[in-house]
Amino acid sequence: MNGPWNFSLDEDSQAAVYIPPRSVLFSLSPVGIGTPQQESLLSLLVRTSRAHAVSPRHLVGKVFGKAMPAIGKLDYSTFYRSLAGTVNGIGQYAELFVSAMEYLTGRPSLDYLTMLPWKKVFPHNGQGLLARHPRWCPVCLYRQRLLGEATSFPLVWSIEPYRACPEHACLLEDRCPHCSKTQPYLPRYPDLGICSHCRKPLTGIRPSAALPEFQLWVCKAVADMVVHQLDAGLSICFDRFRRFVEKQVSMVAEGNKAAFCKALGFHDRGLNGWLRKDERPSITHLLSLCYGLNVMPTEVFGASWPQTTALRLLPGRLKDRKACPRVPPEPRQKTQEHLIALLDANDALPVSEIAANLGLTRSYLRYWFPEQYARLTKRFKAAVRARSREHQGRQSSRVVEVVGQIRANKEYPSRRRVNRLLHKEGMSLAQPHLFQAYLGALKQS
Repeated sequence: MNGPWNFSLDEDSQAAVYIPPRSVLFSLSPVGIGTPQQESLLSLLVRTSRAHAVSPRHLVGKVFGKAMPAIGKLDYSTFYRSLAGTVNGIGQYAELFVSAMEYLTGRPSLDYLTMLPWKKVFPHNGQGLLARHPRWCPVCLYRQRLLGEATSFPLVWSIEPYRACPEHACLLEDRCPHCSKTQPYLPRYPDLGICSHCRKPLTGIRPSAALPEFQLWVCKAVADMVVHQLDAGLSICFDRFRRFVEKQVSMVAEGNKAAFCKALGFHDRGLNGWLRKDERPSITHLLSLCYGLNVMPTEVFGASWPQTTALRLLPGRLKDRKACPRVPPEPRQKTQEHLIALLDANDALPVSEIAANLGLTRSYLRYWFPEQYARLTKRFKAAVRARSREHQGRQSSRVVEVVGQIRANKEYPSRRRVNRLLHKEGMSLAQPHLFQAYLGALKQS
């Protein structure tokens, strides 16, 4: 029978019983709905891959890519390592993965696991919204493992201004405590609580620290945005924000924008972009304004605005900008000659390392030397791909050796036996190239 529900006839009662339509993937319930621990979409994706006992990257490249060809084009390491972080944001990747996840799991309205409800407020590029690397509270992860729960990363951990865990009074971490490396947003192994490099747990107990009151308020405000972003009665759009600012300037500063900005610690003309040029506020600007007015972000977009009688000065900046390096024209020629010499050298260095050695930034090199920048980047990527193929070849050969060793002991090289030995060397048959090597080794006599 066609339609959203399939009906079958029960043989005993001869009554029609409806059967929900089957989904391609398990429809797991997101963790912490309606609380500050509300799970992110990336976290749910990794948990889903773990439930299917496959690599998250394999799930995205094969299953998601088959359902939506646009996702199939994202099956490359740079996306999994860094670009996938925007899946929790407000851009096209967030919309794409929400649609794919809803289609594959049959679970509707998953946009609340991202920041998509704020798309009409923040700049289109999501300026200052998301952290550059995955971050976590090691105590929260330790507690999840202690209780036997699957590892889940709350959405608030992805948001840049949210830098501490108020519950455990410790700062969020973005580097493995064992190897000091940052983590990819979509790992190969389906567990966000395990380091993707050294395979050791990211959990741990940290001593409580006295967090600044301002930092605690920021955490509370970000959690407010996540928990209440889909509440009925909220009109989360830029026009609502602009009218709120105009109303507050009129009520608190009698229409004097310069005095209003001075009381908050803003630039004298800090409101002109919002009120005259239709420039959208970044999340840091929104939070700074809300702190000065002593309101929560969602109150700005509610049916009725709170009454504000006084302003308070920001105790510090939410985000410090690095000074842009100023290099006079004369040394640029020497820099260009140095880049050309590097192209003739045998070693292929990453552009970030080259820029750091010169005391510059990647953006500076990309702006002033676009040709050399493009060639150096292309060369380094080619070297990385070559090293990756060589590394995978050695790993595949090791799988064949392990299968041979097990057969030499007159045992069957089952997947479990092989995996047990490979795990000691930091490998797993969940990696597609190793699994293919395993299948090939089984066919050998």
